[in-house]
Amino acid sequence: MENLVEILKEDIYNSKEININDISNNLKEDTALIVIDMIKGFYNEGLLASNRVENVILPISNLITNMNECKKIVFIDSHTKDSSEFNSYPVHCVKGSNEENLIDEIEDSLKEDKNYKIIKKNSINGFHSLDFQKWLNENNCIKNFIVVGVCTDICVETFAISLKTYFNENNINKRIVVPINCVETYSFGNHNGDFMNIVSLFKMQSNGIDIVKSIIS
Repeated sequence: MENLVEILKEDIYNSKEININDISNNLKEDTALIVIDMIKGFYNEGLLASNRVENVILPISNLITNMNECKKIVFIDSHTKDSSEFNSYPVHCVKGSNEENLIDEIEDSLKEDKNYKIIKKNSINGFHSLDFQKWLNENNCIKNFIVVGVCTDICVETFAISLKTYFNENNINKRIVVPINCVETYSFGNHNGDFMNIVSLFKMQSNGIDIVKSIIS
């Protein structure tokens, strides 16, 4: 098992760095940035906060700025007090609480941006949000989706694989890119963040999602 983990780690973390212009020649028209749960409830407040999220704040902020002309979806975890998800996870990101607010640096990077839409979600998987389904149908010209945020093995993975398999089901050829330096997960108990990152990135890669080291401008 240890050897297998090392093989996966070497494969994943040797992924190439790509330039943002390698993705498309017309980023404004055919590329979207999906930012998942970069909120205080997963960073510095509440039961699910993790200081590991600090690792991705600057890379994501820079990517938002460098992709200022692209369309963006900013997912925010937002639950009612009787949310069914609380049967699986501790109470977190309740509507109206500070936990559902964007991390300051992420909010600052969006201040001058006119191309983003905030979508609040009531589950780990923003793909199932009716607002996202409507946006996806209205923006079928988008060919490339760059997915960033937290947590790698929960909200990021479920969204990215759901999006990819939706396109596969309908024989639609789209590209989904996940930059390693822009996703992170937590460590707690037997949930080892480093290990879960490797496994999750490998699962996404195995499902046809492009895993890259980083995206530079």
